[in-house]
Amino acid sequence: MANPGLFIKSYAAEAAVPGRRIVKFGAAGGVLVAASATNLAIGISDQLDAKLGDLQDVIMSGSAELELAGTVAAGAPVTSNAAGLGVAAAAGAGNVAVGYALQAGVAGDIIDVAIARHSVT
Repeated sequence: MANPGLFIKSYAAEAAVPGRRIVKFGAAGGVLVAASATNLAIGISDQLDAKLGDLQDVIMSGSAELELAGTVAAGAPVTSNAAGLGVAAAAGAGNVAVGYALQAGVAGDIIDVAIARHSVT
């Protein structure tokens, strides 16, 4: 299926970055797994794992597959848990969602997410 508006950029992994995880910028300009809802997520890693120093493709617009750590309803905003897995975003100061779930899922599922970073307040 076509993914109009898809934008993928490669960054050096500043630590191991598994595939299908929410990522953020690291201190050296590469990427790290996002570790909380307040991390400034930049996108979702592609399906391949990256080791320290490897290039990791990051999907920054369009839609991407994301592995879940909890129950998410279709259309709900999605944010990161401590391992970069997707969870339902809750309103809170500084909370950032990476996008919206395009289908419902539970922990362990891989769902499509429309990437649209925004504050969840």
